[in-house]
Amino acid sequence: MFNYRLLIIVFVLIFGAAASGILRLDIDTDVVRSLPSDQTVISDALEIFTNHPIHDQIAVDITLDREDQDMLVECGNFVEQQLRESALFTEVGTSEIGKLIPALALHIVNNLPIMFSPEELQEQIAPRLEKEFIQQRLQKLLQKLSGLEGIGQSEFIAKDPLGLMEPVMAKMAMLAPTEGSRMYRGHLLSADNRHLLVSARPITAGTNTASARQISLLLAAISQNLTDKYGSEGIKVTLTPVGAYRAALDNERIIRHDVRLALLLSTAGIALLLFFSFPRPLLGLFSLLPALAGTAAALFVFSLFHSSISIMVLGFGGAIISITVDHGIAYLLFLDRPRETTGKGASREVRAVGILAVLTTGGAFLILCLSGFPIFVQLGQFTALGVFLSFLFVHSIFPRITPSMPPSSKRRALPLQGMVDKLYGTGRIGAVAAAILACTLLFFAHPKFNVSLESMNTVSTETLAADKLFSTVWGNIGDKVFLMVTGDSITELQKQNDTLLQKIESDQDASIIKSAFVPSMIFPGELRSRENLTAWQQFWDEERSEKLHKELKESAVSLGFAANGFDSFLNQLQPPFQTNVSSLPSHYYNLMGISEKNDILVQFITLSPGQNYNSQSFFDQYSQDAKIFDSPYFSEQLANILFTTFATMLAIIAISVAILLFFFFLSWQLTLITLLPPLFSYVCTLGTMQLIGHPLDIPGLMLSIVILGMGIDYSIFFVRAHQRYRNPDHSSFKLVRMAVFMAAMSTLIGFGVLCFAEHSLLRSIGVTSLLGIGYSLLGAFLLLPPLLQAFFSGKRQAPLTEQSLVQRVMGRYHLMEAYPRMFARFKLKSDPMFGDLATLLAKYTDSTETILDIGCGYGVPGCWCLEYFPQSKIIGLDPDPERVRVATLAMGKRGDIVQDMAPKLPALSKPADLILLLDMLHYLDDETITTLFTNCLQALAHDGILVIRYVIRPDAPPSKSWMLEHYRIKFSGGTPWYRSSEKMAELMAGTGFLIESNMVSQSNPELIWIIGRAEKDDASTK
Repeated sequence: MFNYRLLIIVFVLIFGAAASGILRLDIDTDVVRSLPSDQTVISDALEIFTNHPIHDQIAVDITLDREDQDMLVECGNFVEQQLRESALFTEVGTSEIGKLIPALALHIVNNLPIMFSPEELQEQIAPRLEKEFIQQRLQKLLQKLSGLEGIGQSEFIAKDPLGLMEPVMAKMAMLAPTEGSRMYRGHLLSADNRHLLVSARPITAGTNTASARQISLLLAAISQNLTDKYGSEGIKVTLTPVGAYRAALDNERIIRHDVRLALLLSTAGIALLLFFSFPRPLLGLFSLLPALAGTAAALFVFSLFHSSISIMVLGFGGAIISITVDHGIAYLLFLDRPRETTGKGASREVRAVGILAVLTTGGAFLILCLSGFPIFVQLGQFTALGVFLSFLFVHSIFPRITPSMPPSSKRRALPLQGMVDKLYGTGRIGAVAAAILACTLLFFAHPKFNVSLESMNTVSTETLAADKLFSTVWGNIGDKVFLMVTGDSITELQKQNDTLLQKIESDQDASIIKSAFVPSMIFPGELRSRENLTAWQQFWDEERSEKLHKELKESAVSLGFAANGFDSFLNQLQPPFQTNVSSLPSHYYNLMGISEKNDILVQFITLSPGQNYNSQSFFDQYSQDAKIFDSPYFSEQLANILFTTFATMLAIIAISVAILLFFFFLSWQLTLITLLPPLFSYVCTLGTMQLIGHPLDIPGLMLSIVILGMGIDYSIFFVRAHQRYRNPDHSSFKLVRMAVFMAAMSTLIGFGVLCFAEHSLLRSIGVTSLLGIGYSLLGAFLLLPPLLQAFFSGKRQAPLTEQSLVQRVMGRYHLMEAYPRMFARFKLKSDPMFGDLATLLAKYTDSTETILDIGCGYGVPGCWCLEYFPQSKIIGLDPDPERVRVATLAMGKRGDIVQDMAPKLPALSKPADLILLLDMLHYLDDETITTLFTNCLQALAHDGILVIRYVIRPDAPPSKSWMLEHYRIKFSGGTPWYRSSEKMAELMAGTGFLIESNMVSQSNPELIWIIGRAEKDDASTK
């Protein structure tokens, strides 16, 4: 019954393939990298995600339960020290940036002539030259110098008494995370003085989960240390860290949990289903074997072409098992029967009914490779491999593991089989109910899309709370627009900055941009410096310069300043104007948002949109100068791209499936009937999702393709079963129904368990697929039975009396599969056999009632004889079970086809009047033919005839059809036997036949016709 040795080998190979595949592959937990990169909006965003310093940066909010700036600073210093000592970070804190501010201010003061555009000089500088402002300003400076605040400020006051640098420094406010935040003792404090921000940059990428776990443990330890240090004093210090590391950890933890849960529950659920569905329960569990083997083999093959696999694809593993278990279930159902069965026989039945379903399912997943999403490309390849390899296992390895199966000694009751039969037998009532359901849900079937990065990532409630606190205290980064500029040198970068600044200033005037900071505001490039210097020269005309000299000196002297105390400032107003135009120093890179990667300088510019901001216009205007990330626009474009991509793929696969079905069935009616349940499923799924408030997201768009590929399988199984067995009560038809129901239920279990997943992406896959597959099953069971019953019980279009003999023969095949139907058509049209038979048998029309067709094939000559001899009945013989099945259907009640091989003949209730041996004697040797002729003579009635057509070896070069048949026999391991007409007549005569006719076919000289008569006396007849 079982080949246990092979079974053990298979289990070892399954384990080895799965282990090898997992060890060879890196598991990728970063689902953001799954976005398509062939669209500018998406590729820009991905590059900004990858290169922006905040991508890997960790930020820690230190919250104090009281307003105490110095205590906050003390806590901040403690946290920074702990982070530095951990050796996990390359950079900690903002103190280094704070130290740059005085030097930056001095740079501005020393280069005032190149700091202002013409508009800025008029709007920001001119008001500071008024006498009232000068006096108020000098009074404030005097107060500052008299206090501690003025220590070290004398140089700034002498060079810039009017604070002309202040408008320039104010532009750097965009660099602060939120309005109101300020630097205090080298630390960034919030406006309410209760929060302090500590930032750090890890050595490794933020999505590196190994490093992320170390960082998480470190921050937990620091938090505990703070509690131990200050808790005894009644001071509560709270650490709230945020960063990519938290999302990476959450995604890995959640997905790993969901993967294990999905695999466990789906395998257990399917095993339970199988246990209660088979006559021999333990046998049913073996239907998991092809699915496990196919999945393990797919994992190994996948590892040969890829270095990593997304954890989301592995999360789909349980669903893959449920998809690929279908054919294993069907195979074992055909194997586990009340009579003895063989593995080859079960494989043949399943393959005949399900081969098209494998093509559609595998094709649907392969279509995902066109999506442009790396994760969906992987998913498509991995699942298609699993489907095809499982199918190969069922039809190549499984029959060797179970070469035969004895009949079950005890049949147990299977209530599930009765329930399935009743569901399929609802008839018109079920179809009407399904139509009413579809029409009702059609009113709600308006797809709503929710496509965002949030739908691809799931984080814990703690991480969400931390993100919310940061948005409240330090601002929401999603409200900003980011530009990324790259250059080979700082000179090139400054040149690009000058161009961008000019555009940004224009858009600020138009209220398109509210605020922005560009390094050219402080370190202008050559072009900007030249333009600003020219504006400075024009602004400081002789009259304005003299007026300022006079008013400044008078006000200074009146307040006690030295008369020449501000000469260094006033000298900048006298031509020739001197300034130091230099490249932006590298120690300012971090402050200016510049970093160096792979010898390329990368700079980020942050903008706040204005009231007239339009994302599309902004993108059109700036996309040539920089890469852009605008969160709302990105989400909108991503939604459009995804919808367009998946709608296109859905259309492609729908058309491809329709074309495939048509060429497989060669019937537009059957094609439409087969497509009806998937259409029903789409309408009902969209309507239900609308009612439950679940919009279409990225998984929903993806599964719209997959559902068509999988859901149509149930339709295909039922249509093929109707073609093959015709009668819904046929025992094999019942097995197909059971196989479809169990396959669907196993798929629903595999996908249904994902509804309990914590990760939003897996959960959405579960909900969408559960609805889609469930409605596909319901549509197949309710809509198809009455439609198929009506189609396959249809009457011929024209009365028999109005049809020719060939049309009547073709009518016997018009509801069959495409191959036998086309075979009959082309044979009737192209084979001269039937014209020759009409001539040879014309004088036997009245005496022919019983016909024996040996090697009947698909029964075309036999059906011709039934129509030619209206009162006749035919007994056929053929070794091939598929040809026997087709011939039986074609001949109907007037035929009795037996599966056996010549020279054996079936038992006859009465002697035959006509025996046909057509195109099959070249397969037999002389001894076998002699035995066959002897048996035929005994089977014939007195004066009965034996009609033979056989192939000879032609004297002339053989035809292509002769060569094709010759080499087909050779390749199959057989030996063709060619005999001359004299030799064949000699063999017939030697067994007692009287040769009545021996002639070459008029249409083909490679074929010979011989008719032999059986002359018997009364004793021999009896």
